[in-house]
Amino acid sequence: MRVVAVEDRLEHYVVWHCAALESSEYASLIPHQDGYELRGTAVFPLEGVPCLIEYEVAVDLGWSAVSADAMVSTPEGVGRIRLTSEGSGRWTLGGQAAPHLAGCTDLDLGWTPATNTVPIRRLDPEIGESVAIIAAWIRVPELDVVANDQRYTRLAADRWRYRSGDYDFELLTDVSSGLVLEYGEDLWRAAATSSHPVTQE
Repeated sequence: MRVVAVEDRLEHYVVWHCAALESSEYASLIPHQDGYELRGTAVFPLEGVPCLIEYEVAVDLGWSAVSADAMVSTPEGVGRIRLTSEGSGRWTLGGQAAPHLAGCTDLDLGWTPATNTVPIRRLDPEIGESVAIIAAWIRVPELDVVANDQRYTRLAADRWRYRSGDYDFELLTDVSSGLVLEYGEDLWRAAATSSHPVTQE
C-alpha cells in the first residue's frame, strides 16, 4: 500500500455558508496512511425546525468511497444512516445489501458540498473533458439513498461544471485540496479556510 504523498500531508478546514438554505457548516479533510476522512457539522432549519447534521466519510488512497455515516438531530428525534461500499459497485445500507445502488461509483451527501471533493480528486480529467458517474445520493429529510447520475466537466484548473438532473452549477475549487470554495451563484461559499501539516496519524 502506497504512503500518502508529501503534497497530501496537510489537514484542510473550511467553513461554508449558504444563504439560500440558511445553512452553515464546519468541515475538515484529513489524510491518513490508508486514505482520507471528510468530517463535518452542518446546522440549518429543516422543514421549519432546527436541525444539526454530523457526518463522516472515508475514502481510500485512490479517492474511492469506503463509507459514510451521518446523524440528523432535530427536536423531534435523531436519525442515523450508514452506507458502506463493498467494492465493484456493491453497497450495504445499515448493514444490509442495497441492490438498488448497484453500479454506483461514488457517494453524495445531499446537504453539503464536501462530497463533491471525492470525484473531483479521483477523476482529475484534463481541462475541457467531461466524466459521468453514478452516485449513491443520501437525501434529507428522507435519509434514504438513491442512485443519481452526475457529470463533472473540468473548465479550468480550479473550475468545474456539475450537472445532475435539473441541477447545473459551476464550482470553484481549491486546487490543492479539491474542496469547494464557491458552488453556483448563490449556494455555498467558503467563509474561511485553513491548511496545515498533519498533527496526528
